[in-house]
Amino acid sequence: MADKTLVALFANESEAQTTLSDLENAGIDRRNVTVTSHGDYGTRGAAGLLSMLNSRGVPEQDAHGYAEGVRRGGTLLALDLPADQVDRAMSVLERGNPIDIDERRESWRQSGWTGFDTGAAPYDETSIAEERQRYASRDVDTDARLGDAAAGMRDANLRREDLTEEREEVIPVSEERLNIGKRAVEHGGVRVRSYVVETPIEEQVTLRDESVTVERRPVDPNAPVGEEGFQERTIEVTETDEVPVVGKQAFVKEEVVIRKGVEQRTETVRDTVRRTEVEVEKDRAAQTRKDVPPGRDNT
Repeated sequence: MADKTLVALFANESEAQTTLSDLENAGIDRRNVTVTSHGDYGTRGAAGLLSMLNSRGVPEQDAHGYAEGVRRGGTLLALDLPADQVDRAMSVLERGNPIDIDERRESWRQSGWTGFDTGAAPYDETSIAEERQRYASRDVDTDARLGDAAAGMRDANLRREDLTEEREEVIPVSEERLNIGKRAVEHGGVRVRSYVVETPIEEQVTLRDESVTVERRPVDPNAPVGEEGFQERTIEVTETDEVPVVGKQAFVKEEVVIRKGVEQRTETVRDTVRRTEVEVEKDRAAQTRKDVPPGRDNT
């Protein structure tokens, strides 16, 4: 099982294939790399692409950005690697000049893009060409600015003969500093849901039903009857039936406690920084002439 997933978006399939070859030369197994090009977007669809990224733990916002990049003509490399190959693969990917997805997503928003639409059709060839030209122009401008800076550095290496007492030249001594930040990345979660389950219950209960019986029975016809035998009387007897009555009372059986713990870890970040070194060389011939006594030459 892979310990780490790396995802990189390239402007076109050619750059992605070149990087893939460099990965193989660096010892990365081709079977650990999933390639998704613009043509695959039309076949697999947005839902399939998002499902692939989500299954690898890519944050939702980044997954939608990568999917939009493929829709616009880019090619995506997804690498599932063991931990001991991650640094090596990252070095190869960085040399391949992948697209900065955060920067590209912000540029799309400035152009009116409001988010990835799973129902949107992939770019056609004309739109892809315009997209690549738009960002290729920005890259050329960046290279030109870097070239001007390099030319300025070269022009600063003036000959000593160009320096006079009235003029000075300054060589900037520069140094890069490594700024390391942190960004939270979703790597999973827990969803706890409570629901009600109804279980049928059967119990036996004994009920009592009352009934009133009225009957006539013979008596001695010769028995004397007093005045009370001719009084009017009314007797009412009520019949009662028992019916089952069900009552329920709820009790707390147990509690489910959800809490999130935080653990800190220290990770070593490796990179390189540049600085300018200045080397000063003295003219030995001029120094020798300066030491010759008056009236003598140096022959």
